[in-house]
Amino acid sequence: MSNSAASPMAGGASMAARGCGRATSFVPELQSMMFALGDSRRPLHETAALVEDIVHTQLINMLHQAAEVSLLRGARLITAEDILFLMRKDKKKVRRLLKYMQFRDYKSKLLKMVDDEDPVDSDKYSSGTVNKRKKLFQDFLGSIDQTGEFLSVLEEDDVDEVKQERMERLEKQTRAMDATQYSDFCESRQLSFSKKASKFREWLDCSTLDVKPNAVSMEILSYLAYETVAQIVDLALLVKQDMTPKNGDPFSHAISASFMQYHNSAAECAAACGAETQSSAIQPAHIREAIRRYSHKIGPLSPFSVRNNRAVKELYL
Repeated sequence: MSNSAASPMAGGASMAARGCGRATSFVPELQSMMFALGDSRRPLHETAALVEDIVHTQLINMLHQAAEVSLLRGARLITAEDILFLMRKDKKKVRRLLKYMQFRDYKSKLLKMVDDEDPVDSDKYSSGTVNKRKKLFQDFLGSIDQTGEFLSVLEEDDVDEVKQERMERLEKQTRAMDATQYSDFCESRQLSFSKKASKFREWLDCSTLDVKPNAVSMEILSYLAYETVAQIVDLALLVKQDMTPKNGDPFSHAISASFMQYHNSAAECAAACGAETQSSAIQPAHIREAIRRYSHKIGPLSPFSVRNNRAVKELYL
């Protein structure tokens, strides 16, 4: 797909370059999310700012491509189908997204039952009337599935190894928490981009777009934003563990020069200022090294979007 100046996303595409100049910032929320995903109790502001820029760039690129798909089919809005079409080559992420949308359907059903004065009438909550998101996904995926591969993958009930490892890591993390820390952790676990819907739209500058995302596509984008944050934290923790010197390790010296330069300068600054060491927190250098090593794994379009990966690398390395 082309990336010309006349693109329907021309007003929004330049936002990625503005970085910290954005009027709306998710840095405070991202610090809480990062803590809930395995970072230290007080994640560094500069690390969260870097994560924000990366996630923002990923989403703007996705919006740009989804807008082009939308125009190609003659639509006036970016819909769930446009985003699903872009994600079609990564069936694992599509399956995770479907499970999330099933959860959204289930939550909507519960809320309606709570608000309903006559919840005994179960016909109102049949699967056909409530599971709208799931049906939308299945109908679209079925329409582009010539071999039955998509629907068979979606019906699989295998354990998501990535999610499983993440939950096991967090369970170990909570063992050492006292009551106050665990309360903060639980509160942070409740944070998401979807709970800040109006701020999220403003963050993406949706009001300036010629082709705007509809409500369901915004739900998908907010989910993908959080998943991208989780991916970045997962990979940064791997880098952090790998770069922690180990006694007797003959390869402990073989770490990136950029990490050493940042680590030494940060340590000197902390010592000069008498600041408390924050060695347990993910550093910006860990994020940059994770991008250098694993950029093909980060983001909703990562498995096949060369343009997306190149843009992230150019911005942050």
